[in-house]
Amino acid sequence: MLKKDILLIINPNASKGKGKSKAKEIKALFQKHGRACTVAYTRNQGHAMSLAFRGASYGYSIIVAAGGDGTVNEVASGILRSGKDIPLGIIPIGRGNDFAWIAGIPQKTEEAVALIARGNVSRIDVGLCKGPDHPDGMYFLNGAGFGFEPMVNFKAMEYKRLNGMPSYVVAFLYILRHPPKPYHLKLVIDGVEKDIESQQISVCNGRRMGSSFMMAPKAEIDDGVFDVMFTNYPLSGALMSPIRKSFLT
Repeated sequence: MLKKDILLIINPNASKGKGKSKAKEIKALFQKHGRACTVAYTRNQGHAMSLAFRGASYGYSIIVAAGGDGTVNEVASGILRSGKDIPLGIIPIGRGNDFAWIAGIPQKTEEAVALIARGNVSRIDVGLCKGPDHPDGMYFLNGAGFGFEPMVNFKAMEYKRLNGMPSYVVAFLYILRHPPKPYHLKLVIDGVEKDIESQQISVCNGRRMGSSFMMAPKAEIDDGVFDVMFTNYPLSGALMSPIRKSFLT
């Protein structure tokens, strides 16, 4: 066994605030499988990425993200920024867990730990999204959205007594009544420019968003391309316009 085996990065507020107790459970389960596990708790947004980056430099053989899609994306970004070829393990204990669902990761913690402990690795596609707050870019595994979709996600995070699908459904209905103004967007897809007015655009690697919304039903996480979905303005009576199997720049 390697001196540094598994680094578990966990959001203490995940699983309805039971992250710390879940960490003890997960560590014990890894030990049951004969794997040494070090636990690191996230403190704020961006901390999981820093922890993963340092963990990759310290020589851990596997880095595990325990939380929701936000924690998973940050840990993936930290690993990729390190330049190290280290597997990412996922234990879905967050709000939506969309990427874990599409990747076939078990929802039960014990089963997810067993899957990681076996050490089977699959290669997947990742995206890189750049903006004013992240000029160097943030990696994403499941998808990136602009407009309506992230507004639903941020609203869902405000509901402390709701989790999973119910929080997203309630947030969806709220944003439907308070939609964003349309954005003027220029897309360059497969070298072809397209000007659109839209309140929502989703760049999908996986199929599902928000715990229940099948944004890109035909998307695959390992086919080498993204599926791009956007709405035609106005939102009332809007139609989702799919662009299948395309690269977005």
